[in-house]
Amino acid sequence: MLQKLKQSKGKVIMLLIVAIICAFMLKERYLALVLCFICINTLAVTGLDILFGYTGQVSFGHAAYYAIGAYGSTLLSMKVGIPPIISVLLASLISMILGMIIAIPAAKLVKHFLSLLTIAFGQMVYIFISITDSLTNGYSGIMTIPHISIFGYTFTSNQSNFFLLLVITILVLIAKNRIIKSRVGRAFIAVRENTQAANGMGINVRYYKVMAFAISAFLTGLAGALYAHLVCFISPDSFTNTTSNLFMTMLLFGGIGSLAGPVIGSAILVIVTELMQSFVAYQMLIYAIFILVVLFYLPNGVIGILDTFRAKIKSKLRKKAE
Repeated sequence: MLQKLKQSKGKVIMLLIVAIICAFMLKERYLALVLCFICINTLAVTGLDILFGYTGQVSFGHAAYYAIGAYGSTLLSMKVGIPPIISVLLASLISMILGMIIAIPAAKLVKHFLSLLTIAFGQMVYIFISITDSLTNGYSGIMTIPHISIFGYTFTSNQSNFFLLLVITILVLIAKNRIIKSRVGRAFIAVRENTQAANGMGINVRYYKVMAFAISAFLTGLAGALYAHLVCFISPDSFTNTTSNLFMTMLLFGGIGSLAGPVIGSAILVIVTELMQSFVAYQMLIYAIFILVVLFYLPNGVIGILDTFRAKIKSKLRKKAE
C-alpha cells in the first residue's frame, strides 16, 4: 500500500511538472504551436508503434497515411463542403481503408521486403499529390484550409488548438492502452515474438497483421488531418520520406512497445528540430545520429532508462521496507 502511494505520488509530481511547463509554453503563440506539433506527432508515432512496436511490422512509408489524412480532410472540407470535424474522421477512415489494402499483400512479407513495400507506397502517394495539380494544386500546395469548429466554436488560436489536440491525444492513448491489454493486444505481441508459434496456438496471424495496419493507418491519417487544419496550408514537401524517417526516429528514441515512448520521443525530437531550424540542410544527419545513439546506447529508448531507474527505486524501497 505504501509503495502504491509513493508510485502515485511520483506520477502526480511528474504530471504537475508537465502541466507547469505546458502552462509556461502556452503564454507564447509559437511555443503553443510547438505543443500542438508534439500532440500531432504523438498520434502518428502511436500509430506506428502499434504496427512496429507490437506486431513487429516495419514501415518506412507512414508519411503516405499522414498525407492521405491531410489531403483527404482538406479536399472534403474545401471542395465538398463537409465540416472539418467530420472530414477529419472521414479522411482517417479513408487512410485506414488504404492501409488495409496495402496490408493484405504486406502481411505475407517480412523484414526488408516489407520495408521496400512501405517505402514504395510512400513514394507513390508523394508523387500522386505532387503531379495532380487539378486536385491537390501540386507543389504550390493548398492554402486557407478551414479551422476545426465544434458546436459553433472555431479553434483558431494555437492555445485553443492545443487543448483540442491534447484531449484527442489522451483519448487515443487510453484507447491504445485498452487495446494492448485486451486479447487483441496479446495476439499482437504473440505475432511480434514468433509468428509460427502464434499460428500454432490458433492465432490468425494475417488477420491481426492487417488489423494492426488498419489501426496504425487510421491514427496516422488522423494526425495528418489535424495537422492540415492546424497550419491551414499543406504541400507535398511535408510528406516526403524525411517525415517517415522522423516518425521512426521518434519511436525508436522514445521506446517501442510502450505507452509513453511515442510521447517522449515526439516531445524530444520536436523540440530538437525546432531548436535546430538553422540546420535544416542537416536534418537527415541529425536523425541518423539519434538512431545511432539509440542503437548503441539506448536499445530500449528513453523509456528503457526510465524503467531501469524506476526498478532501482522500487528495489531500494523494498529493501528499506524489509
